[in-house]
Amino acid sequence: MRVLVASDFEPGSHRAHAINVVKTAGGFARLGHDVTVLYRGSVASDVTDLVRAYGEPQLKWTCVPVDAAESDAARERSFARATAEIARGFDFVYARHFFAALAASGFGTETALETHAYVGDPNPLLQRAIEATRSDLTRIVTISEVLRAHYIERGGDPDRIVVVPDGVDFARFRRPDEVGKCPFSRRFDWHVLYAGHLYDYKGIPTVLSAATMLPKVGFEIVGGSPEDVDRVRKAARTMDNVTVHGLVPHDRVPQWLWHADTLLLPPTAAEPSSQWTSPVKLGEYLASTNPIVASSIPGLRAWVAADVVTWFRPDDPHDLAKAIVRALGEDAEWGSERRRRATALAESFDYRHRARSMLAGRDLLHASSCQPCSPISGTKTTLPSASLR
Repeated sequence: MRVLVASDFEPGSHRAHAINVVKTAGGFARLGHDVTVLYRGSVASDVTDLVRAYGEPQLKWTCVPVDAAESDAARERSFARATAEIARGFDFVYARHFFAALAASGFGTETALETHAYVGDPNPLLQRAIEATRSDLTRIVTISEVLRAHYIERGGDPDRIVVVPDGVDFARFRRPDEVGKCPFSRRFDWHVLYAGHLYDYKGIPTVLSAATMLPKVGFEIVGGSPEDVDRVRKAARTMDNVTVHGLVPHDRVPQWLWHADTLLLPPTAAEPSSQWTSPVKLGEYLASTNPIVASSIPGLRAWVAADVVTWFRPDDPHDLAKAIVRALGEDAEWGSERRRRATALAESFDYRHRARSMLAGRDLLHASSCQPCSPISGTKTTLPSASLR
């Protein structure tokens, strides 16, 4: 089957939005389909550069040129027109773009629109797409039952709105037998790592506060735009155990995860998205099999069994610090079982399954994986040299 993937992103972007789109395209390709990615650029990018950026050599790429004179609204419409015209030669369109999805489906091409638009989003295009599920839009794909229920309340067809979590390139992030050289300086006996954007709502202030309570644990912070990296570096300038590394190319992120002792996923509960988030890095963290310390928010708990990660109270740095100590002190017996469960859950999030679910229109909740697991007996050890103060 010929599949067109359409999203208005800049080539080489390492934002979660772009990564998820391209990796989902790779999932279609690994199912055996002929896949073309339609993107927006000032000039057509060298395919070699795109393969290097995303690690998806089997994809074809088509650029819709940017007209610098166009307004944002005109650009959106021109991208939609290009999508609709090109889509006539394809069997299926997966779009992360409202205009493009509506245009392609309007011409009769089977089309799935992915949107994570929040509860109450007033965007009229969202409402048009919701209503189009009762006519020509094949389906809407979203990442949470909370969002699905909201779209249905706004008039969407329940049979055409499906829940599919964000994915992971399992083969790329799965921990190998040999992890290679550590990309950061091992100045401490233990190192915890956060990889992702550095917005406050991602929990960065909580991480920095927790770091002051664990002076003998190294905190490695990876990712962020230049302005956010500068801001966080200034906030951490007096903390000897915090290193803000800046942006790392996506294909190099796995090595950073493999060498950490614990991975941090600390989003705030204050953002509405805490009710429905499904972050890309959740799957990447799980695939690495390293211990994960995560905010106990509904959006994360919906996808992860109760004891596959160590939970802490959101926005509570003291509780985060205690959770880090518990995770670092994981005993061998429980650690082996946790890694087995993390691997199975990460594999269920692989982009092949994500793409298959979109084509079939099925929900990908993996109920058996997301039910709380039976606890394993065993006492976790504390770390005498990483005590709280």
